[in-house]
Amino acid sequence: MGLILINTLMSLSIACFYIGYFFRKKNNVLHQRINTLGVVFNLSAAVFLLAVKYALGGLESYGIFPAVDRWIIDTHRAFAISCLVLMLVMAFTGFKRIRTLHVPLHFFFLPLYTVVYVSGLLIFRTTPLVEVAR
Repeated sequence: MGLILINTLMSLSIACFYIGYFFRKKNNVLHQRINTLGVVFNLSAAVFLLAVKYALGGLESYGIFPAVDRWIIDTHRAFAISCLVLMLVMAFTGFKRIRTLHVPLHFFFLPLYTVVYVSGLLIFRTTPLVEVAR
């Protein structure tokens, strides 16, 4: 159930970011509101994930199991942290209307966030991998 919640929140987040990007020139107020909602969904998923991992008994106790080697998860985590920082910088520069920095960051953030989102869907599962005995 934990992985479903995380994937749902992240799916809502990425949908908000692309919808918000679509409205960036047509309706800036809508752009701001939808992207803010995307940030809220993302941060909610991140806080839940960190709480489960470090305070509530670990990922396995919530039915979240790795489907890949540890180095892949660590690489995903490094890109996810970079993406989180970039998202917060974009939110700050958007709220403060620092367009000279905010606008170019779209070209880095959306592709990076998409890669992190898709990789997160692929590297975790709801059942543990079982090695087949030969």
